Amino acid sequence: MDASQDYGKRLIPQILDNLAAVDPGRIIYSVAKSADISEGFLHVSARSFANAVNKTAWWLQNEVGKSTTFQTALFLSPKNSVEGALAVLKSTDCNIWVKPREQPRLPQVDEYLRHRPLNILEIPETEELLDADTVEHYPYDKTWDEASTDPFCVLHSSGSTGLPKPIAWSHALIGTMDAVRLLPPTEGDNGMLPWTAGWKEGDRIYSSFPMSHGAGVIMDILVPSLFGMHCILGPMGVIPNMGLIESLVDHGKIDVWSMVPSLVDELGETPDVLNKFASSKFICASGGPISPISSAKVNKVVRVLNLTGTTEGLFIGNLVVDREDYFYFAFHPYSGFEFREVEPGIYEHWMHRDDKLSLFQGIFHTFPDLHEINIKDLYVKHPTKPYLWAYKGRSDDLVVLSNGYKISPLDTEAFITTHPAINGCLVVGTGKPQAALLIELKDPSAANEELLESIWLTVQKANASSLHKNQLHKDYIMFAEADNPFVRTDKGTVKRRATLTAYNDYIDRFYDTASGESDADLSITVDTTSIESITNAVRHILASLLPAFEHASDDADIFNLGLDSLLVFRAIRSLRTAMGLQEQLAPRHVYGNPTIGKLSAALVQLVAGAKTSNGTSELDEKLAKMKELLGKYKSRQSLKMNGFDLIMPKLYVKMMVYIPLREGVNFEKAYFGLQRGFARMLEVVPTLDTKIMFDSEGEDGYKKGHLRTEFPTPPSPPWGSDVSGPGHGPRQLAYRDLSSILPPFKELRDAGFPSSAFKDELVLAAPWFPTFPADIMTAQANFVQGGCLLAMGFSHPCFDGIGVVTAIRIWAESCRYVQGDESATCSWLDPESMNRSLPQVLWEQEGYARPVEEIDPATWGFLGFAAPGDESAAINGNGSAKVETVSQTSTLPPAPVLPPSPTLPPPTSEKDRHLESSVFYISPENLEKLKQEVAADPEAKGLVSSASDIVQALFWRTAIRARYRLAQERDGKTFGRDEMSILELPIDVRPYFSPLLPSTYMGNMIVINRPTMPIETLCSPGASIGRIALLIREAAARIRPSLVHDAFTLLQTVPDYNKLRYAFMRLEGMDTMITNMMLFPTSEVAFGGEFFENGGAADGVRPLMDGFNTGFRLDLILPLRKNGGVELLFGLFPEELEMMLKDEEFARYAQIVS
Repeated sequence: MDASQDYGKRLIPQILDNLAAVDPGRIIYSVAKSADISEGFLHVSARSFANAVNKTAWWLQNEVGKSTTFQTALFLSPKNSVEGALAVLKSTDCNIWVKPREQPRLPQVDEYLRHRPLNILEIPETEELLDADTVEHYPYDKTWDEASTDPFCVLHSSGSTGLPKPIAWSHALIGTMDAVRLLPPTEGDNGMLPWTAGWKEGDRIYSSFPMSHGAGVIMDILVPSLFGMHCILGPMGVIPNMGLIESLVDHGKIDVWSMVPSLVDELGETPDVLNKFASSKFICASGGPISPISSAKVNKVVRVLNLTGTTEGLFIGNLVVDREDYFYFAFHPYSGFEFREVEPGIYEHWMHRDDKLSLFQGIFHTFPDLHEINIKDLYVKHPTKPYLWAYKGRSDDLVVLSNGYKISPLDTEAFITTHPAINGCLVVGTGKPQAALLIELKDPSAANEELLESIWLTVQKANASSLHKNQLHKDYIMFAEADNPFVRTDKGTVKRRATLTAYNDYIDRFYDTASGESDADLSITVDTTSIESITNAVRHILASLLPAFEHASDDADIFNLGLDSLLVFRAIRSLRTAMGLQEQLAPRHVYGNPTIGKLSAALVQLVAGAKTSNGTSELDEKLAKMKELLGKYKSRQSLKMNGFDLIMPKLYVKMMVYIPLREGVNFEKAYFGLQRGFARMLEVVPTLDTKIMFDSEGEDGYKKGHLRTEFPTPPSPPWGSDVSGPGHGPRQLAYRDLSSILPPFKELRDAGFPSSAFKDELVLAAPWFPTFPADIMTAQANFVQGGCLLAMGFSHPCFDGIGVVTAIRIWAESCRYVQGDESATCSWLDPESMNRSLPQVLWEQEGYARPVEEIDPATWGFLGFAAPGDESAAINGNGSAKVETVSQTSTLPPAPVLPPSPTLPPPTSEKDRHLESSVFYISPENLEKLKQEVAADPEAKGLVSSASDIVQALFWRTAIRARYRLAQERDGKTFGRDEMSILELPIDVRPYFSPLLPSTYMGNMIVINRPTMPIETLCSPGASIGRIALLIREAAARIRPSLVHDAFTLLQTVPDYNKLRYAFMRLEGMDTMITNMMLFPTSEVAFGGEFFENGGAADGVRPLMDGFNTGFRLDLILPLRKNGGVELLFGLFPEELEMMLKDEEFARYAQIVS
């Protein structure tokens, strides 16, 4: 056979026969006689090896006959478990066990025989097989077309994620290794050559991989055959170690080395051996991640060729990168690879089939029915060379904390394992609030405080180099039990799933112990009557978590200083202990008061002053008076909406929570669990069972559009009753099986839960503007393969954003309660959280009311209504509101004159155009870059540090500039200098209203901040993001308790609550509303683990926007991604999206997701 003409379509048996015929004396294998390589080798020629193959084939045929169905014979690693071996035997229908005659029978075989009959064959010794000069040739006459899909051998997966699975290597798959040399130079390969470019015929290669490993088969059988290389083997019975490697480098004249990662890392730490490698061509590292520190030392002496592949597809498309980039991978465009961003800066490896390139896409020979494959490997890009990729682990290796943080652990584990006392380690904590480290010591008896301190120094360095700083804490380190070693594969890799299963109870006990301990040194005395003492305590506690706080100013943004949600969790625990607070202090207080000064002031309110002489606090006295006043509003009055509630349109705010199902869980059983949880929620907060309706005209103080809630007849059944199954249980919750209509949960998650996957009415039947009376809360549990799409609707006059989150938390916790979690009692929930009278009572009690004529009329600019008697609208010719001037005595900015009250719901028809939702993503790196640019911008005057202000500024400018450019370029419109764009920002005013208002109050506590800017200025390149962010920051500073109290006063004077006035309630014009969900606490929403993965924590939360897109310009900042990235949801016409994609400034920071 003329091999040069058939690369990629040659058969291994025929290559060997051809070589034995044309060059019979060539040495193709040299087997070391002992671990002392100076004692020499047993050399095997092409003719001897071909004859040995013939002799083995005849022997096998004599023992079992000639198979017509590719009967398998098993030669299995002794390290496989009984369960794993039996799984492979069953999957391959294998009943033959082959063992070397010179080796004793393994004890495991007797265990196999108890479960499965096996024909045990003892293959002759190597010397006997090689003594075969007179053996008859065993014919192999198949053509490539006849044999390409035949199996050459069967391997199996490592079992690191479950039972091992058999993987057949066909001749066509092996042919892709042969065809690597045919990869042509092409656009996208960046001038790099295929990974075999440096391999020359006759090169001596040594592989440290065992023959039971795919890399061992590749380097010891395939590469020597396909590339004419001389393979060095053995010696028998010696596990590769640094002593053997040194002897081989001294006496073996090795050109190419193939090493397991642990040997590469050890070589880097053994300089006297490493220095001898200078004469070798390179070291191929594969089979797992190498240490960037140790391997860098190796690469300085001998080139490291870092290879990545899969057992199912071998080494696909690897290219030779520049030597300084050895730690990265590059891939030929013919590989069909795609890297999809799944977390900020983290990409998941996918492969797409192209039948024209089948010679180079081996994995599709293994999976011929697939057209795309998720390899599930995670990568990061080179910071300056986007075609280079560094391996970051497996997507199924991710540690997902209960707060939603996702940690890719492999780099951290590899770094920590470089500590000389550590044999291995695992980052753990899925479903827990904090990551922990499980360490296996080389000498378990050596564990002591001194060693822990030494290890902690290494952990700190690993933290510093990780994406999530401070992800591991000193008090969350545990040591493995001496009698329970980590479970490992043949290549020494820790079997993560098997080890975590073995340590499941141990880890749970550790967390139970750790959760009872405080984080900071709390040997401090806090005088809760002194703002100075409280400020010092806050600084002390924060500095114990991050040293940067020790000298930080009181007005420095604590999140800019490094505080993240993990540290917020710890700070809250410490502050509660130090100040005697419990559930009153919540994470929202930290997020809502993001400086030491603001947080300290909030704590002063929470502790509510000093004790009086009789032991009763000022807070106790105020609470007593509040309860007395509440008594006046009991019964029907307590269900009547207050002014803040009436500021909202009478629509459903719709949310979707995406929850993965546990494997094998029946849809209806999961729905039953949600039903019981919903019924339990109504028991905890009966008011959630009410319906919203208009007040009757005969009611005292009746006004048009005034609303109330009423209990239905009959009420929903209690959670302990029979509510099982669709059509039963709470009327508000519906069931729908969409598994035949929508893609599987995994596909939706991989696509980023796109809104385009379905129409909102499919997943939640409730209309956007419901007919009254209507349930104040409604839901539909939609099931797809692998998950639940839990859609919820909340009557906006009854709930603002905080209220929605609180209601979802109550339902989730109630689900956990009915699943047996006795701690899930919603003890954090104030009993007055749904009492609509509470703001009115506090307003009266604390003397906030004052005559309307004393209130600055510009306060109307923060509400959703026009001032009584001033219901006209000044709209310029281009549809944008002008700004009305007010008297010189006003302390507030002029109120923008808003469009007339719209018809609600907006009239629509099939002919009407509507917006479509598009999501853009700002990575943590780009967000940091944006913040730094604003910090350096003189127009920001050094006053803008809030990421929220900065993102809103970019969001506002980008949204309006797309419309502005269309109006100019398509419609020829011009804008005057006085034509303004209004940005409407809903602001939670709970912290400003009263310290007695519970943080869990679910009614509306919102005013509308309305910064304005001339359209021409906003859209001009001359106006920086810093300037716009400063405008937003200055507007936010105007929200003060006096303004909020005045706003509540004015709301009681509105004559018609139907006449809402908002700039965003129309599709034309140059205005928008931005709702900020950045800090949506996904970590506090978990529906329990009986039916759902990860304890029922959501994989994603998305608003349902179809209704808003028919008539409102509402944009959203979605919940913060787990590592700090931000997603922006725009409602856009297609031409606006096209214009936005051309916005060069926006493209510097954001990329489109869906």
